[in-house]
Amino acid sequence: MSFYSGAGGKAPSMEVITIDSSDDDEDQVIPAAASSSGQKRARKSPTSKASVKNQNQEVIALLDDSSDDDDNNPVPKMDRKRKARPCIEDEIIDIESSVEVRKPAAARKRTASKNNSADNDDSPVIPFHLFETTTVKSPSALSQEKRKYFQTLREAIGLDVPNRQIQWLIISNFLIDFRYVYEKLPDIVQIPRVVVFYGSYFAGMDNIHFQQVQQLIMKNWKDAAERNGNTVEFIRLVPGDPPRSKTNPLPVKITYGCHHTKMFLTGFDDQISNEGGGGSTRQSMIRVVVHTANLGASDVEYKTNGFYAQNFPLKEKKVEQRPAIVNPYKVWTKSGGDYNATAAAKSTCTFENDLADYMASYGYNTLQSWCAPTLGGSMDIREARLKRFGQSMDSQSSSTAYPSQKAVNANDTSRILTSQELSLPDLIRQYDYSSAYAVLIPSVPGYHQGMAIHKYGYLKLRREIMDAFPSSQTLGEKRKKKSPIVCQISSLGSLQEKWLRKFFSALDYTSTHTTNPLDENCMSTKPLQSLTKIIWPTTDEIRNSVEGVAGGGSVPGREANLQKPFLKPLYHRWSKRDGGKDPFLTAHHIPHIKTVVQPSPSFGDDRSIEWLLLSSHNLSKAAWGQVQNNKRTGGKDCFIAHWELGVMFSPATLLEVCGMTKPVRILSIGYDGAKDNGTISLCDDDVDDDGSSDFINVRVPLPYDVHTPDAYNGRDDYWIAE
Repeated sequence: MSFYSGAGGKAPSMEVITIDSSDDDEDQVIPAAASSSGQKRARKSPTSKASVKNQNQEVIALLDDSSDDDDNNPVPKMDRKRKARPCIEDEIIDIESSVEVRKPAAARKRTASKNNSADNDDSPVIPFHLFETTTVKSPSALSQEKRKYFQTLREAIGLDVPNRQIQWLIISNFLIDFRYVYEKLPDIVQIPRVVVFYGSYFAGMDNIHFQQVQQLIMKNWKDAAERNGNTVEFIRLVPGDPPRSKTNPLPVKITYGCHHTKMFLTGFDDQISNEGGGGSTRQSMIRVVVHTANLGASDVEYKTNGFYAQNFPLKEKKVEQRPAIVNPYKVWTKSGGDYNATAAAKSTCTFENDLADYMASYGYNTLQSWCAPTLGGSMDIREARLKRFGQSMDSQSSSTAYPSQKAVNANDTSRILTSQELSLPDLIRQYDYSSAYAVLIPSVPGYHQGMAIHKYGYLKLRREIMDAFPSSQTLGEKRKKKSPIVCQISSLGSLQEKWLRKFFSALDYTSTHTTNPLDENCMSTKPLQSLTKIIWPTTDEIRNSVEGVAGGGSVPGREANLQKPFLKPLYHRWSKRDGGKDPFLTAHHIPHIKTVVQPSPSFGDDRSIEWLLLSSHNLSKAAWGQVQNNKRTGGKDCFIAHWELGVMFSPATLLEVCGMTKPVRILSIGYDGAKDNGTISLCDDDVDDDGSSDFINVRVPLPYDVHTPDAYNGRDDYWIAE
């Protein structure tokens, strides 16, 4: 593999740093690290210097989602010649936090004074966080207020919370370094049930040495779990394998597909204080985490990545006691600002259906108990597991069992997950997602047709945008003066101008109601610059990052894909030019986060956001789908090659969690002059900068300038990783 450290589109005159590897799998490529000498030549900025903690470790420069680079051609093989440079690897800081279950928004009393504490019920979590990088860990790097927008991997999963008992954990990812996970999360062996879905190891499936190391780590993890009476399963998902096989549950074989989703599902029990000081009870909950990082040190600690996380309680046993599930898209009337009850009619819970349907696509339907039996008043299952190793429940020390386990009242199971055997999709449906303030946007490999054509990929995102913005709201001044959609990605597929036009025409909230993506020729004819801006790092931005060119393997872009004439005017820098604003210190951390944002048209000081997507999707047909003719049925289908998952936010989806007292406005922090008072509150209804208080402001930590990104100029060359 070659990293071009010269001008984009001028390969003959470039300095080429070759990274050699070989890969027998056509659906993914993971290069070895760049050479030490190459790394030194590439680094020019003082910010690229980082202390080396373990000189005997190796850097793994991964090529994330390489199958996105070309939807029709197999990924070229690479050789392996140069020696890897030492690994830069720091400890993850374990920060304990006490986060109580938030009361329903309608029941919360809003106060004039804002409390910034993370465990305060009046301060809900922000829509998404950024993973804590090595730069942010420095005590003097950021103010304490801005530091709250970052969390560690452990915090994202939901670990280290006092009086919390983790019952089960689902890990879903593209690339996993099992050594890193096992070393950084050693207590994971204490979780009763863990299931890991993955696409590949770090360093590739063909590297015999790394393959043996990874398999040994997996075996040690499994043995350690079983010694504690627990279980862990590792399931590799490869759409290119034979259909209905162990690694491909799909009915079809998709040669260049991959499993690219990045997600955690954490099942846990929390001790909840009763209102009025009447003791406490335990409640089973699920934590849904959708993120953008591969599970390795280079991604989690050295690249810019983000995650959405929200906790949901177990459903009430009696249906009549469950809260009403309302449509998340709320319509505000102009007469008095009252909430339109018609638009909030009861409906099925879309979040639950989408999540359960997505997990069902994995084909993992084993019936099993998902909790420590002590909570259900029975010890049989755990006792049986331990007897396999000649142990008993009495012989288990407190170090191998969660400390809160013995304090559980076995008779109080009103909101506790029972030991009933459930499949994974059925387990998902045990929880109440009515408070979700995001909408899931999944992609599942296959040929989707009929009603299912709108369930996945960009057609699913379009449907959610249409629901969030009824056609009546898209008229008027905003429709006359729209803002291009900002697409920030870490991989660029082989695109055609027609597909790109159809894609952004379908997602633009001002035109989606009049655009039919199933119509081959129904798309905007306006210049592409008016439809989108693509955030893609320059060669200098990669070279001057903390990882240098070795980290650039996580931003794969072939020259043949990047140099297309219709794309060049769309490119914008990741960071501000010449050391401009960098409020979250992300300019020198390679972007592996993936976001799609439609800013609001600028009217005076109002520089808000209409909708935002945080996702594993990159910009490719393989990830988002392509509408095509179905010769067998004569109709249309949407072909998708990858498993992907994202979350979409809009003022409509955030309205309920903000109390439904005023319309919601989404603002980015740090770049556009919006007031940054350091609060971590999701909802801030203080008066705006212009003195008005017509909105509830929701502030999101976007790590780049979404409103005025710097377009490429004559000095900027797009980053190429062949």
